[in-house]
Amino acid sequence: MSASRPESVILGRDPEVLRNLLNFYACERAIVLDCTANTRKMWKGVVWGGEVVYSDIDPAVQPDVVTDFRSMPFDDATFDVIVFDPPHLPAAAASQKSDEGMVKRYGLAHSAKADNISALFDPFLREAARVLRPDGLVFAKIKDFVHNHKYQWSLVDFVAAVRAVDGLTACDMTIKRDPSGGSLTSSKWENAHHARNCHCYWIVVRKGRCEARKCLSSNRISMVPSMAEENEHAKRRATGATHQRTTKGPLRTRTCG
Repeated sequence: MSASRPESVILGRDPEVLRNLLNFYACERAIVLDCTANTRKMWKGVVWGGEVVYSDIDPAVQPDVVTDFRSMPFDDATFDVIVFDPPHLPAAAASQKSDEGMVKRYGLAHSAKADNISALFDPFLREAARVLRPDGLVFAKIKDFVHNHKYQWSLVDFVAAVRAVDGLTACDMTIKRDPSGGSLTSSKWENAHHARNCHCYWIVVRKGRCEARKCLSSNRISMVPSMAEENEHAKRRATGATHQRTTKGPLRTRTCG
């Protein structure tokens, strides 16, 4: 067991999860496509040695490529990794009292017109299978939610959609508990019947079998502090204490064959 092996549950935010996923699962210098880039918030503080292409359906966020992830303009077998963070709520989740920031933040203007977003999964996954190289990866951020008086099982629907696409394998998962999670409110809610939802799932999908065929140990050259380290630094600065970051061993990564 490697000391750099990430845990399956993280108390932190998306940049920390994305950093772990890239360093542990992806090939070194892999070409990455974020097909739902939005404002690139999840990339804050993430250092990656390979090329990253940012695409989004909304031209207002100024992506590298304006495109719908269900029909992408890229050639077959172009990318090693695809990051997928779809709208987590259907369009109907926005009420007349929903502020513009919430609609934009959750992509509700471009979301599915149904009780859930599951209809987005199959067309995306088929496009992902096409533009991924062999052994390529999808890092998908998926969140269950309650809508129309029902618990919407996005995780279950996403894994089922993966299994329906020939050549794709759902092979791992990280659960993220955001420190500020569970704060979403709505003018439609009057009574609480479900636990406060403060977690989401990051699903790792591979084009091929679960474990890569070609996998060589390598060292990541650059690392940035983890969320826990950043919090510790902030506490020490607030109390006037000094702290020198302890150098940790490099994460185990993979060199593309």
